[in-house]
Amino acid sequence: MLQRLPAWVVNGITVTLGLALVQVSIGLVAGAQAAQTAIATAVCTSLADVVTTTGRVARRVLVAGVASTLWGALFLAARPWPGLLIPVVALLVFAAMLLLSWGPKAGSVSFAASLALVFAMSLPASQGLSWARFGWGLVGTVGYWIWAVVTARLLQPTWRRFALAQTAAGTARLLAAIARQVRQSQEPLWQSGVLDEEAALADRLQTARDLVFANDRGPDARRETALLLHLIDLRDLAMAVNLESSQFTSQPVSPQQAELCARAMQDIADALGAAAVPLRAASAPRADATAAAQASIRALLDELDRSTAAERCAAVLEVASLLRSQLALLAAIESLLAPGAEVRLSCQRADLRRFISPDEWRFASVAANLRPGTPVFRHALRACVTAGFAYTLSRLSPWTPHPQWIILTITAVMQGSLAQTLLRRNARVLGTLAGCGVVALLALYPAPAFLAVCFLVASGVAHAFFPIRYAVTAGAAAVMAVLQAHLAVPDGGFSALERFADTVAGALLGWAATYVLPTWERNTLPAVLQQNVAALRAYAAEAASLRDSNAGAPRFARQRAYDALRALGAIRARSLAEPERVRVPVAALTAWLTSAYGLMSHLSNLRLTLTLHARDCESAELAAALAAVARTLDGLLGAGAPALAPESERALEAVPHLASQVRRTLDAAARVALQLVPLRAS
Repeated sequence: MLQRLPAWVVNGITVTLGLALVQVSIGLVAGAQAAQTAIATAVCTSLADVVTTTGRVARRVLVAGVASTLWGALFLAARPWPGLLIPVVALLVFAAMLLLSWGPKAGSVSFAASLALVFAMSLPASQGLSWARFGWGLVGTVGYWIWAVVTARLLQPTWRRFALAQTAAGTARLLAAIARQVRQSQEPLWQSGVLDEEAALADRLQTARDLVFANDRGPDARRETALLLHLIDLRDLAMAVNLESSQFTSQPVSPQQAELCARAMQDIADALGAAAVPLRAASAPRADATAAAQASIRALLDELDRSTAAERCAAVLEVASLLRSQLALLAAIESLLAPGAEVRLSCQRADLRRFISPDEWRFASVAANLRPGTPVFRHALRACVTAGFAYTLSRLSPWTPHPQWIILTITAVMQGSLAQTLLRRNARVLGTLAGCGVVALLALYPAPAFLAVCFLVASGVAHAFFPIRYAVTAGAAAVMAVLQAHLAVPDGGFSALERFADTVAGALLGWAATYVLPTWERNTLPAVLQQNVAALRAYAAEAASLRDSNAGAPRFARQRAYDALRALGAIRARSLAEPERVRVPVAALTAWLTSAYGLMSHLSNLRLTLTLHARDCESAELAAALAAVARTLDGLLGAGAPALAPESERALEAVPHLASQVRRTLDAAARVALQLVPLRAS
């Protein structure tokens, strides 16, 4: 049963069980009031319990727990002085948003602090801070932290298998998209599908790197590392086929040859997708099925070779060679799934740790954003002013008995960019409407024990769906908010209609406040663009090198370049929601990104050719020629552009297809440099 569920569903189930364990155990020991106090901080703490390594879970849940306990305690400590509540709420929201200085990973921590503030505001006005309340809240935090660390440790093998299976399935979808592109090369829609699949696969690959490369213990560590490296290489080969097949329209390629290439790639995709099933279940694939699939693909490639015997088309020959390399990687992946398979790694495990995304929680990062010009500070100030304004209005209005709900919506809707805020605004309103409908049904049976169980289930649902569909999370959060307020003050009723009205008001305020002290994407464009150029130059130097002193260096440089390009693509996507007068130059940026991704494919193709063939033809002349290629690439992407000498071009002819690949790579670099000029000028 567990093997069939997605990782996010399993994560949501474990969170629900952990919260139930905290509430039931404390309720049995100290009573319902202590359990209610403990579960409030435990729910906030659980927001940081996501699918990742044990060490990351321990750090993130600990930070979320400390922030939740501290934020709730500070509000309750100020409660005896009503005149202080408005500035205290505003400052606590400001501080919660400032926690985003730690990067995207701190999003759950920031919201945990805001949610703890909301839960504290939900308590009756007569209740302030007491040692008993603070202590039971701390017990709830510690209890859930222990649960999170233990379950994360136990589920590590499952998370790694799930991540590898998702990566294999994502690679299979990329291969299938490229196969469709080969069949329909004139349709730009299919090429857009390829780019979408590649972007989705990049996120899955990073999740798998964080889980697999961090594990160096146990008999499966080397096998899982080898599997992931093969999948990464298969992704690169797929993009190389996508690049080479784009030349089919300008070369004498017959429909039969294009169809054979597409069929072979589709069959490889199907075989890889089938391999994802035993990979997820930690079982061995059927040997007869894998052998039959490989034989069928090999027969297609043999037929493709025979079709090129009469007229040798360079593009078809290169695609056929890449497809055979893909088949070899598929066979290696399937062999690693068999019991007792021999594992050989192409690089040192210590080198692979550089590919793990950082997980640092330094106060220096927060201090660095205590400057008015930084995006995090401006976002925190916007949220602070908006929350303070909304809280002031709600306290002065006689028809808002739950002002904390507006604060909750503001902190949930307001994001760092206008595009993200618009998405959150719409999903929050629709989800809350559905959640209030669920509350209306639950009100038909208002037994406290039943509602407490529903609160825990809603917590798990909200947690599970957060990275998948935020509207469902918003609906479950609405159920949580109304039930928590009702359980804290049963005489207050359910107030579902008020909850929806507060959500609409908070969403509109959060959206409008995005235009106050805005951080438009064009302000960060020059720095990110410079990082992209530097990353491209670094990867070009590695791709055109014959040296093999550090096998992990090309992989690391390539990963940095792709990360930089994705960051630039995210700027472009977010800017589309901004007012036209402040947008980045979308057309110029799109053209540059297209050329840059093309250059990355050419560089990866060049690196692959050198890896497969250049070692057999290594000479001083070839080394000098490749050094000249590296200088030319660096010059094209930098300040100058030295031409490639004729003797260097002749030396490149020693390696099959190398000279033509170098020429195409230099042309791609020249296009990148040419399209960079108007982008910088704008």
